[in-house]
Amino acid sequence: MKLTQPRPLGQLIEEAAREIAARLAKLGAAEAAPSLTLAGDGATLIESLTAADEAGPGALTFAVDAAYLKRAAEAGAAAVIAAPEAAGAVAGRPGGPPLVVCSEPRLVFAVILALAAPAPEMEDQSEAAFFADRATLTRGEGVAIGAGAYIGRHVRLGRGVRIAPRAHLEDGVSVGEDCLIHAGAVLRRGTRLGRRCLIHAGAVIGDDGFGYAQLPAPGLGRLIHFKNDHVGGVVIEDDVEIGANSCIDRGLVTDTVIGRGAKIDNLVQIGHNCRIGQDCVIVAQTGIGGHAVVGDRVFLLGQAGLGPGVVIGHDAVVTAQSGLGSGAIPPGRRPWTGTPARPMEKTYQTAALAESQLPRLRRFLQIFKKSASFEELKKAFFNLGDQADAHEPADK
Repeated sequence: MKLTQPRPLGQLIEEAAREIAARLAKLGAAEAAPSLTLAGDGATLIESLTAADEAGPGALTFAVDAAYLKRAAEAGAAAVIAAPEAAGAVAGRPGGPPLVVCSEPRLVFAVILALAAPAPEMEDQSEAAFFADRATLTRGEGVAIGAGAYIGRHVRLGRGVRIAPRAHLEDGVSVGEDCLIHAGAVLRRGTRLGRRCLIHAGAVIGDDGFGYAQLPAPGLGRLIHFKNDHVGGVVIEDDVEIGANSCIDRGLVTDTVIGRGAKIDNLVQIGHNCRIGQDCVIVAQTGIGGHAVVGDRVFLLGQAGLGPGVVIGHDAVVTAQSGLGSGAIPPGRRPWTGTPARPMEKTYQTAALAESQLPRLRRFLQIFKKSASFEELKKAFFNLGDQADAHEPADK
């Protein structure tokens, strides 16, 4: 991406550091700001921002490891934001580009990108929006509502809220300050958002839970699924992001709750009455059944599946395509994998054991069927080598 005009490297880094500090201060976590150390000429002019593989003269890029840093330097990058271990691998080499050493190079680069190419300000087009009853709307300062958006009765919009065109807010929705709701998102009745939430296009929050009572009707040869209407709500706490086309169901009587700072990817399903803890990361195509409880700082990776009522302890990591139909995972920063999910090292040990020993077990059973005595079985089986065991054809 070309900058509108060349900027000194030192100036870009100072602006990025201020922006990161300001954002973290809003979260009450100023101490989490990564330190930035400039090694080289801060007056170096930056003309563009690009990936390491495409870096060239005048370009600023980032490198998470020594291999990317080497590529950027060989391409002639003007400067590189590098992780300490990557910078250490090239320390002392003459002729290299200036380095900005930081534990989170990708973060710093992304912030510089956002500062260099800010998203356009959303215009208030309230005159082209639809209001069920404009008189019941509570609207803070600086609110912008896009054309074609629908605003129900008794909706509350905090200061600085932006509602994109064609977003849909039903009766009784409450949106905290500085939230952004993208086009096509739907907030069903009574949904409550905290501050600084980001709701992406097509997300549906507060739709009816998926609950039915099964009533046999033998005379008709049917099983009737009698719908349970859900009258609870959804509470989204501060600083939550919800990805495109994700769905969060409202509770049966009480609320479904998404904890502060949780980040939810696209195409995630969260069932009724779930409680998602603070600072969780839930990756695309994950499905969570009703009444599940997910602790703080949990990672649920792509296509993870949790059955109704499952409990995941604080800090656990459920790896991609893993699942748990019932029961619980204890707290602790430990990866769980497979279905049903088990500690990763146990799953891998079992898989390795199965791969090496199942052929032997199969051969044992083949010999067992033919052996007239235990001594004959023992002699035939233990005289075989592993390779013969693994490749012995099955009896016809």
